[in-house]
Amino acid sequence: RVLGSGTAFVYKATSQLLLETDWESILQICDLIRQGDTQAKYAIGAIKKKLYDKNPHVALYALEVLESVVKNCGQTVHDEVASKQTMEELKDLLKKQTEPNVRNKILYLIQAWAHAFRNEPKYKVVQDTYQIMKVEGPRLGRC
Repeated sequence: RVLGSGTAFVYKATSQLLLETDWESILQICDLIRQGDTQAKYAIGAIKKKLYDKNPHVALYALEVLESVVKNCGQTVHDEVASKQTMEELKDLLKKQTEPNVRNKILYLIQAWAHAFRNEPKYKVVQDTYQIMKVEGPRLGRC
C-alpha cells in the first residue's frame, strides 16, 4: 500500500474537530512510514496540503504531525522535508499566513531543522532557508 491508511491518519490527526493533538494518530503515521506501509513522499504530501487549510488549528496540527515525522521517521522523511521544494513552500506559506501561532511554529521548525541538519551537506537548503529567514526577519517574522 502506497497511500492507504497513512493519509487517513493524516486527516484524523489534523481534523478541525480536534481539541488537542491526536498523538495516537501521529504515532500511527510514524509507524506506517517506518514500516514502509506508507511512502514518505505521499505522507508528507498529505501533511503539506493541510498546512494550507484556512483553519489555523488544522495548519497547527499539520505542523505537529510534520515535526513528529521528521523527528521519528528517519532519512526518507528528511529527504522529503529538507528539500528545496518543501523549503520554498514553507517560505511561501509564511508570506501568506497571518495567524501568529502558525507562523511561529513554521519559524521554529525551520530553525530546529537547520540545527539538526547542520552537519548534513545534502540538507544544506534548510540552513540556507534559515539564513534567509534571519535576514528577512522583519518581513517573515522573527527567527
